[in-house]
Amino acid sequence: MGLEVCVARLADSLAPPPRQTVSEWADQNRRLSSEASAERGGWRTGRAPYQQAVMDAFSPYSPYERIVVISSSQIGKTETLLNFAGYIIDRDPGPVLVVQPRVEDGKSWSKDRLAPMLRDTPCLRGKVSDVRARDANNTTLHKRFPGGHITIAGANSAAGLAARPIRYALLDEVDRYPASAGAEGDPMSLPIKRTATFRNRKIVMVSSPTVKGASRVEAAWLKSNRQSYWVPCPDCGHFQILRWPNLEWPDADLAAAAYRCEHCAALIPGYRKAWMLARGEWRPINPKAKAVGLRIKPVVLELDGVWRDGLRVPNGKREPETLRPSVNTALAKPWATRPTRMAVM
Repeated sequence: MGLEVCVARLADSLAPPPRQTVSEWADQNRRLSSEASAERGGWRTGRAPYQQAVMDAFSPYSPYERIVVISSSQIGKTETLLNFAGYIIDRDPGPVLVVQPRVEDGKSWSKDRLAPMLRDTPCLRGKVSDVRARDANNTTLHKRFPGGHITIAGANSAAGLAARPIRYALLDEVDRYPASAGAEGDPMSLPIKRTATFRNRKIVMVSSPTVKGASRVEAAWLKSNRQSYWVPCPDCGHFQILRWPNLEWPDADLAAAAYRCEHCAALIPGYRKAWMLARGEWRPINPKAKAVGLRIKPVVLELDGVWRDGLRVPNGKREPETLRPSVNTALAKPWATRPTRMAVM
């Protein structure tokens, strides 16, 4: 073997790995598990294109250290957090704290979501010991891997929030956190304080909103650059945020809902959803903000079960409390006593 070949191979072995975003890592490596996902197999960001900006904001190459995701339910926010956790273990290790509303929620997340990903994603397999091996480095709430560890805590337990320094704070469903973690104060502030020693920290806050004016995730989003996902009309190309008043359906057939374009007034059927999503783009209201905030609402043109529950009420009357779950979890909007315009996106 010639000297030049040896030098070239040595240089290749010492070179840093190529830059890779979280979404690129997920598309290349993540495997979805049957017990945690409706579709088993390889992850594809293209199924929900709006998720790419969310995951790439998590990436170390993103200029933002704070990421706020205000999201409706069943829109993929838990999977994007799992992708970020997998990326950290595989590509950018460091100490991680995942905070769920309760310790019980943390145990469920660890067993039902994290463990299947570690088992089924080839590049992660073996990096964290099997919890059944009675290894002190891998318990349900604390897992070590080369270069870092993941601690999973409940917002209702101050002990899990005030221990070791962390680089990554992943705060899930923050609007379900209690007002105080015992006598220690705000359970969202405690983990953020623990990231202070890391210049390359990432603080992620994710939740469906609750009550307007008391929603933690809404308050954080309002301080961010406040991005929403805009999609084009298939008929005229006009970009818009899909809004609830523009959704129309025959009285007896909610499944036939169609969307009225705000620009050309064309009725857009539900099957055009994929076309619109693939061509959508994120647009900020406050581009100079230091935090990135992404509001993910269901970019759908058909009514799901949540909306049917809110609309099919006795005598055709829509009582306020029947709409509240839809406003919070389906529209990603905080609940007001008298909801006015509601947006669907």
